Amino acid sequence: MTPAARWLRERLPDAPPALRDTMRDALGEDAGAPVPDALADAALRLYARLEHGTGARAEALPLLAADALLTHAIEAQVAADPAGLDALAARIGGAGALGRLAGA
Repeated sequence: MTPAARWLRERLPDAPPALRDTMRDALGEDAGAPVPDALADAALRLYARLEHGTGARAEALPLLAADALLTHAIEAQVAADPAGLDALAARIGGAGALGRLAGA
């Protein structure tokens, strides 16, 4: 189990299983990535898959999982090193990876 998967398991014991599974499955197997980066990267992968979606109901769970992963990435960064939050936000925010996904 990767550190990010362990982090999620420890903090989300009561989350709906389908949401937890979707989040965990998005993580991949990169055990060397810092937890905030692994969570953010998983969120970005889900967002990328949904980028050209139809808006169908089936896309609701992956979108919810992506949003939750991004939120937890920020939470993990603040817990690990609050000073690194600006760098994480710049990398994944509107001027970073999310902006590129949106075509900004």
